[in-house]
Amino acid sequence: MNQIVIKDHAILGDLPKGISFSEQTLTIAKKTYFEDPIKITLRDDNNESLEIVVEESSEVKIILEIASEDLDLNSYEIKLTAKQNSKVNYLLVCDLASKDAKIHHYFVAERDAQMDLIGGFVSNILNAKMNAKLVGEGANVELRAVAISSTDHKQVIDIEIIHAAPNSRGTMHNIAIANKNGKVVLNGVEKILKGMKKADAYQSLKGIIASDDAIIEVNPILLIDEYDVKAGHGATIGKLDENSLYYLMSRGLNRKDAERLMINGFLNPIISEIDDEPLRERFVELVNQRL
Repeated sequence: MNQIVIKDHAILGDLPKGISFSEQTLTIAKKTYFEDPIKITLRDDNNESLEIVVEESSEVKIILEIASEDLDLNSYEIKLTAKQNSKVNYLLVCDLASKDAKIHHYFVAERDAQMDLIGGFVSNILNAKMNAKLVGEGANVELRAVAISSTDHKQVIDIEIIHAAPNSRGTMHNIAIANKNGKVVLNGVEKILKGMKKADAYQSLKGIIASDDAIIEVNPILLIDEYDVKAGHGATIGKLDENSLYYLMSRGLNRKDAERLMINGFLNPIISEIDDEPLRERFVELVNQRL
């Protein structure tokens, strides 16, 4: 795996071939293919902005790790642009202890670009935005987010996909999990602008309540200003299925372990994307601590 560490707006160590960094912008060169993922770590930078540009016809998987034990204000602004005919897999793992944390993501997909975007949020008090704008015809964005809150945690996650090009496709599948007295507010918004014919939009929001004191709000919103499109959405909130829990418990698991097993099953599509083994183990540990 290629490793990039950024501290105080500077790169620590050497950059992999095909990547450059200038004025807080990380650029993947045109027609570059990375077989191994690129892991980017923002180290101890609690008020940080970073732009990533994947140039034309390049292919890359990026893992961005943002973690801080600082309890003061944490504020991050990340922009990722996929140029024409590029292919980008992107995974965010966010673990912030701050009582006032903000992380805003802006994604741009140009003509025929493909973006598979995943956000994993296990922070304490967090306001997060993931905004994807499809600006080129044939752009395709899949966006998945999961937020897990437990004791005294509150996370507000705003997910938005904007179709600003015809023949574009955007899907989102988001999961909120709350335990103890944790709270998650999950907003999913998909917009199809006027004239963006043949756009295809779909979103699903799912809330899993693991405690009687937990609170989850899911708000699916479709804003459509064009007739010749496809669009749909679904939203559910509920507890884990009792029949499934009973089955697992009949096989020797106690209730807590059965609940953890089921929830980890929901999260597996995200967990399996974390190629960095220590980071994957830490993410799973954080999730299970909250359950």
